[in-house]
Amino acid sequence: MYIETERLIIRDLAVQDIGAMLELQHDKQIMKFHPTFFNDATIEYIEGAISYFQGLGTQGLIYGEHGSLFAVCLKSSNETVGFITFNLHELINEWHMGWYFLSRYTGNGYASEASSAASDCFIETLSLEYISAGMRDDNPASFRVAQKSGFKLIEKRMGFDYNNADCNVNDFNSVSKYFDAIYNDVGSSGYYFQKTKKPSGGI
Repeated sequence: MYIETERLIIRDLAVQDIGAMLELQHDKQIMKFHPTFFNDATIEYIEGAISYFQGLGTQGLIYGEHGSLFAVCLKSSNETVGFITFNLHELINEWHMGWYFLSRYTGNGYASEASSAASDCFIETLSLEYISAGMRDDNPASFRVAQKSGFKLIEKRMGFDYNNADCNVNDFNSVSKYFDAIYNDVGSSGYYFQKTKKPSGGI
């Protein structure tokens, strides 16, 4: 994928992105809201990820089995300032995108500029009716990015952790107890957004 906006270039990953991807692991804001995103990844792991996602681009694919990851760079300096993700949530059969920008570049509108262009591209290229985005309920910056990128707030959701072995999903009381326990936990719920396909022209 290759997209140009007024100030940015959104492109397939390249070796030059290794430094920014390593920096993600030490970025306090990213680790607060997305602690598993490339956390403790080695250079070898990152090189493998870059190779995988480059392969998708070479095949002309916008996504693969492990989703998609694209770099966002400044036109003026070619510095990598963040990343856009795109994947299929198979459990609910829904396409979802995300954005991860290094803290030292935030506050400049780069995230919303890139997310707006990338989401338009995903919808058009794959002929999707809509795509979704979500963020924790204690992440106001990401909330604003979604709105500025053309996403509309649909609802507040409390997700279920299907890896939680202590909750029997077949037992109503167990499920009720699970949600009651996390109801007031900060970050246990999130805001759910959708961006829909633009209506076609005509009479």
